[in-house]
Amino acid sequence: MKIEIDLNDIFCDEGEPSRTLEENVRIEIIERLTGDMRKRIFIKIDEELSRVMNEQITLVMSEKMPEIIEDIMNVTYTPISNYGSKGEPTTFRNEIIKSVSANMVYAPKAYSSDENAFTKAVKSIVESKTKAIQEEITKNVDVKFKEDAIKFAVAKLSERLGLKA
Repeated sequence: MKIEIDLNDIFCDEGEPSRTLEENVRIEIIERLTGDMRKRIFIKIDEELSRVMNEQITLVMSEKMPEIIEDIMNVTYTPISNYGSKGEPTTFRNEIIKSVSANMVYAPKAYSSDENAFTKAVKSIVESKTKAIQEEITKNVDVKFKEDAIKFAVAKLSERLGLKA
């Protein structure tokens, strides 16, 4: 018994002229090499494109961001409450000023957790300055007290010993 295998039937698509095994191997090697090269090229293009896009975004942000922030600060909008009622038209800048002004009021409370940041800051500064003044006064009183105590002790000893001071 004899079995013959025609490789052209195996490696050839319908409708195409038949190729030899060598041609098919050559085509497969070329496709594999070009596929790997294509992947590396696409990776390189992606990296370069990403770098250029990041540079452009950084450039645009540094050039345009001040304008955008200025526009955001000055654009007029109408605030709407949680219940859907409309407030007076205002700007973001005015709302910041209003909020800062409202919090720049010294308002001590029974609990420090209820106090605003301004009140806490003022209390902290006053406390530190008061402590510094108290330490200076205490130091001066201690020095004066020691001097007076020594003078008094010398005077009393001189009197007891019958010495003239």
